[in-house]
Amino acid sequence: MSYWGNKEATQFALRVSISVIVTWLLCLRLNSEATSAAMISIIMILMAGSHGANLIKSFYRAVGTIMACAFVLFVSSTALIDAWLFNGFMILWIVTCVGLAAYLQNSVSYVFGMAGMTAAVIGFPLAYSPEIFSVFDNVQARCFGILLGIAVSIIVTAVIPYEDDIKRILPIKRATLKFIAKVFSGSTPQKSQQAFSQYLGLISHNKHIPINSLVGSKASLELIKSQRDALFHCVSLTIAAIKIKHMLRAAGDIEVEHLIAEIIEEIHGGQDNTQLLLDRIKVIAKDIQADIINRHLAVLIENLVWLNSDEIAVESQRFKRQISRFLTHTDLQDVFRSMLRAALLLSGISFIWIEGQWEHGMYAMLMTGIMCSMNATMPNSNIGNIAVLQAQLITGAFGFLITFAIVPLLEPKIMFPVMFVYLLITSYQFAVCTSTNKIVLMFMLVFWSSYIPLSNIPTLDFGDFLNTAMANVFAVMMILAVYMLIPSRKDTEIVIHSIKRTLKKLKPNSGNSDLSSDLILSAYPVLVRQDHTKVYIDRLISIGECFKLSELDLLTDDNRVLIRQLLTSILENRHDEDKIRQLQRIAETNMQRHNQASDHQAYSAWWQLSIALKRLCVSQSMITEPNVP
Repeated sequence: MSYWGNKEATQFALRVSISVIVTWLLCLRLNSEATSAAMISIIMILMAGSHGANLIKSFYRAVGTIMACAFVLFVSSTALIDAWLFNGFMILWIVTCVGLAAYLQNSVSYVFGMAGMTAAVIGFPLAYSPEIFSVFDNVQARCFGILLGIAVSIIVTAVIPYEDDIKRILPIKRATLKFIAKVFSGSTPQKSQQAFSQYLGLISHNKHIPINSLVGSKASLELIKSQRDALFHCVSLTIAAIKIKHMLRAAGDIEVEHLIAEIIEEIHGGQDNTQLLLDRIKVIAKDIQADIINRHLAVLIENLVWLNSDEIAVESQRFKRQISRFLTHTDLQDVFRSMLRAALLLSGISFIWIEGQWEHGMYAMLMTGIMCSMNATMPNSNIGNIAVLQAQLITGAFGFLITFAIVPLLEPKIMFPVMFVYLLITSYQFAVCTSTNKIVLMFMLVFWSSYIPLSNIPTLDFGDFLNTAMANVFAVMMILAVYMLIPSRKDTEIVIHSIKRTLKKLKPNSGNSDLSSDLILSAYPVLVRQDHTKVYIDRLISIGECFKLSELDLLTDDNRVLIRQLLTSILENRHDEDKIRQLQRIAETNMQRHNQASDHQAYSAWWQLSIALKRLCVSQSMITEPNVP
């Protein structure tokens, strides 16, 4: 039983397998032709991972389906007389939906992704068999399947419920505390780098939980707003911990790092007396740097106690403006690339299908329309890789085994327990998997129904099975080829472009411009990955400190010009050491001036920029070495 040790994964596997088998039996009982649509709907909805996310996805799935069905009915009444004319309308609709889904990149994008998928599933079979009388039956069957899948998923999740969405912030708080402990525990550079990447991956995966809590939680609106701020606050605390470590090393107080690690262990044990904990790690020296470090340590200790508690509310409300930027970075260039890929793929396969009179080309069109629409709603999943082809081959082989080996030799009813076990194991593995195999498992869950007979009287036509499988594999190979020719922009490129646009606000005579250092926090979950953490940590800290100086109105016009030029070169991976040294001298001059005036806030801002610039020089000169957070 140790295999099922992950409680959440086991519950997910049970929800998926029970929901799918119950829906399958209901569709057979009702003699419905929408079995596949209903089962795929269940799987896609349950993959959302929480009660609120399921409800949101269910609603948007229903809306997208109705939109596409209405469009297909409208177009069928005028364009079904010619295959090219009808396909042209379908392709135009799908490409438009792909563009809107890629542009929005939030929960609403699923509406347009679903509208594109539904148009492909309903529309292309009509082009193959243009019977106006069957249009309404197909539309009705599709809508019934989607609604049945939604209903069954809601009932099953009521029987095997999720925990309240408001509590999903608690594991993130624990993960934040665990990472901060590693920052001060003297971990190796490689382990520190890996821990930071894993932590930010967790944040990126859970960035929509405040929105989901609005629907799926019984908590008050104020508490849900606090959850939203708490999520952003956790990222802020991790960066603050890294900065404190840098300040301690710059001031020569390295032994305090070990004391902080010990204090975190005590906090884990239940110690919550912040004053007692702070007294143990206070820097004794009486200078402005010691005062600044002690102030930061006081705030850190207070927040470490908060991270170890079940309390959700966070006092700081300064992140409200930045939440939308934290959730998404829209890039029009990538939107147009997605639309161009969909247009080329659908037009090219449509030409082969119609002009080449390829009977099973319809299945290739279905696969292409579904995959393009799906990728638009999940831009970071990168479906244009070999994992999609692997999933098709594995699922096809499994379908062949079931259809032509098990079913002919045993009772047809044996398929239900066999598929229950298949879904149970595959969905559990999907839930616990953290490697690139996760996308293979996802498509194995989604597309298995394309290869398994679902009707009351299963057909054993090997020729039809083989042609369908070949059409699906051909479509996937075409998708891979087009993705290589027109690749998606890397998420790092998109965020860097977004930061560059923000830098344009940093100009002479701008006064206290509308720049916020918290905006840079939104870049961490995207830019900081295990393969290039060493490049971006110090860059982002440097940019954030420059933005903070702008917030505090501590920059002259000359400073703004220099900083804008320097940050642009940093983002473009150009090492302008002269400008870095120049800005370091400016920082040291301002530190001396504010030290004499005992202006702790201004001194702290310039000091942290100076530290970041020094580390930036080191990381650039030792670019092949991992960077220590």
